[in-house]
Amino acid sequence: MMTRREMNWKIVRSIIPIIALGAIYYYTQSIKVNYETKEPVLTTNANDLIWRFQMDAAKELLFQVVHVTGTITGMDSLLVILNHKLICAPDGDMKLNPIIGETVTYKGRCIGYDVLLDEVRMDHVYQLK
Repeated sequence: MMTRREMNWKIVRSIIPIIALGAIYYYTQSIKVNYETKEPVLTTNANDLIWRFQMDAAKELLFQVVHVTGTITGMDSLLVILNHKLICAPDGDMKLNPIIGETVTYKGRCIGYDVLLDEVRMDHVYQLK
């Protein structure tokens, strides 16, 4: 027969993992960055941003938020291409509604430059009005 103390310990022992999972979930949600409200470090056009990466003068822009204005030259189901060389991936369930030839302003995080394809990539992109 179980004593009252053993029964209480079984209950507490089963609740501890649930509390730990809740704390981990809360911590991971609190460290996520909201790129939509984050202030940009640079406001420029797509050609200038591409040129900065081509000249290797944009290391300080990596993983930073920038405003970019450019002309939509292509699109895919998940990507929008500005000025033939700036690849933009929208954030999560964000819909950009691109129209080829339209001039737009996007806000997003620069994640890198592909030297081989001569492309700049951005993610967490939002369209500004």
